[in-house]
Amino acid sequence: MPIYRSWQDHVKDPTERKVFEALENPSWDFRTIEGLSKDTDLPKDVVKGVLEKYPQFIRRSPVPDLEGRELYTLVSKGGGLREWYSTTRAFLIKSTST
Repeated sequence: MPIYRSWQDHVKDPTERKVFEALENPSWDFRTIEGLSKDTDLPKDVVKGVLEKYPQFIRRSPVPDLEGRELYTLVSKGGGLREWYSTTRAFLIKSTST
């Protein structure tokens, strides 16, 4: 099985590429399926299928958003201080609101 450095080397289908391009948007660290669906004009089940099809390129946040929805990003975005801060803040808000 070949090793791909990035999703661009592997994902060729135009529909699937829409999901990856939305995930790559620098305005967002993590995205929900609903947000990706809205940005790509694709049904949520199609977006979910793309995310599940490429686990080697997709990373799920350990903490859901404030509404309990799963959050996704590209593995290539890596984790940084901003992600650590967002995750910690989300965890603290959730743990103090119960």
